[in-house]
Amino acid sequence: MQIDRDVTINGLFRFVQRAGKETRELVYDYKRCNGCGICVYACPVNAIELGPVHDIASGLDMPPVIIDHLKCAYCGICYAFCPFNAFKFYINGDEIEKDSLPVSPVAYTYKLDSCVKCTLCYKVCPMNAITRNVRIRREDIPERNEGVSGKVTVDRDKCNLCGICAEFCGVFKLIGKDVKPDDIMPYEDLLIDESKCDYCKLCEEICPENAIKVEGKRISFELPDTIAEISIDQELCSYCGYCEKVCPYDAARTVKPIEGELILYEKRLHRCDPIGCKACINVCKHNRVWWVSDRLRFNSDFCVYCGACENACPHNLIEVKRSKYYTKVLLDNVPWREAWQRAVERIVLKQRAELPEGKFSIEIKEFETFGDEMAVEKTVSIEVLEDRLNAIEQALKIPFYRRAFEKGHLKIFLKAVKEYASGKNQRNQEQKA
Repeated sequence: MQIDRDVTINGLFRFVQRAGKETRELVYDYKRCNGCGICVYACPVNAIELGPVHDIASGLDMPPVIIDHLKCAYCGICYAFCPFNAFKFYINGDEIEKDSLPVSPVAYTYKLDSCVKCTLCYKVCPMNAITRNVRIRREDIPERNEGVSGKVTVDRDKCNLCGICAEFCGVFKLIGKDVKPDDIMPYEDLLIDESKCDYCKLCEEICPENAIKVEGKRISFELPDTIAEISIDQELCSYCGYCEKVCPYDAARTVKPIEGELILYEKRLHRCDPIGCKACINVCKHNRVWWVSDRLRFNSDFCVYCGACENACPHNLIEVKRSKYYTKVLLDNVPWREAWQRAVERIVLKQRAELPEGKFSIEIKEFETFGDEMAVEKTVSIEVLEDRLNAIEQALKIPFYRRAFEKGHLKIFLKAVKEYASGKNQRNQEQKA
C-alpha cells in the first residue's frame, strides 16, 4: 500500500498521512504547547523531541516540541494525553474525540447544583475556560423609581465579594487585584455609588448572602429564576483547581488526571534568579503554580504535574514526580490496547519508548548474477545499508567501474562493490598509493 505524507505550516502545523482510502491528520498548535514533554514520553515511535523549553519560556518564538512526521505512526497517542489540548486528530476529515480512543485521561471540572452563578470562578480561571453569561442587568429594566429616597448598606461580615451585585447593577463597584497562587481572591473591596441608585431593592434579592439591605421601594418587575449562567469549556480547562479553591459555595469539583509531587530543591536556590529568569513562572501559563515573594515559591494545589517547569529550569532546581495517571479504558482485548497502556506507564516514569534493535529496516533488492538469474531480495538494517551505499560510492569514484556500471556490466561493478565493502579494494588502492 502506498503511503503519502506531507506537512503544511500556516500558524498551525498540519501533518497528513494518506494510506489507501484513509487520510489521517495531526494538527499541532504550538502556541498552546508549554513544552511539558508528556507527548515525548507517550510517543511509541520516538517521533517527538523536546525543544529548548527554557529559551522558549524566556521569549523565543518556536515550537516547544519537534515532530518527525516521517517517523510518526499517526496513532493519536500524543493527542490523547496532551493535558493542554495542543493537538487535534482527524481521520477522513472527522475530528476524533478523546473519549473514543482506546485509552484517555480522566480529567474534568464539574459545576455542581450548589452554584449560585457568581463571578469568582470565571475571574480566577487562568485559561478563560469559564464563562458567565448575564441574562439581565438593572439597565435592561426600564422601570425605575422616581423621587424615592433611601439608603444602601452592605453587611461586610456576610459579604463574600462574590460579585453578583456588581455585574448586575452599576451602583456596586468591585475593586480588583491580581490573582496569584498564594492569594487567588480576585477582589479586595466593594464600593457603593448611591448617586446611581433608585432604591429599587432588586439587589437585595440577587445577593446570595442576604448581605445587602436597601431602604426604598420595590419595583414591580419580576426577576427571572436566574440572572446569569455559568459554563465550563472542558477543551480549554487545564484542571488547575482555581475554581474549586475560590468557590465559597463548594460548587466546583476538579478531577485531575495525574497525581504526583512537585519538588523545589532548596539547597540549590542560590543559583536561581527568579526576577531575571522567570522561566518556570512563564512556562506554567496554563496553571499558574509559581510566584515570587521573598524567593521563588509554588502552590502544588494547582499543579497537574505536567513537567514543563522542570524542563524550563536551567539549573535543575525543580523536579516533577508522577505517581498515578488516571485513565479511562474504552477498548479491551484489542491488539493496540497494550501499546496505549505502555504509553501511560512511560508518562508516569518519564521514559522514552525503547524500540527493538532493527525494528526500523529498509527493504532493498540485492542482485547477484548467476548467468541470467538474480538473487532473491533481502531485508537489511540501516547500518548495513549505509555500509553498502558507501561501498557503491567508492566504486563509482573509479572511472573503470563507473563505465562498467554505465554500460550495464553489472557483474564487474558488483564485484568491485563487494571488494570495497570487504575492505579488499580499499587496501589495494592504499598499496598502489
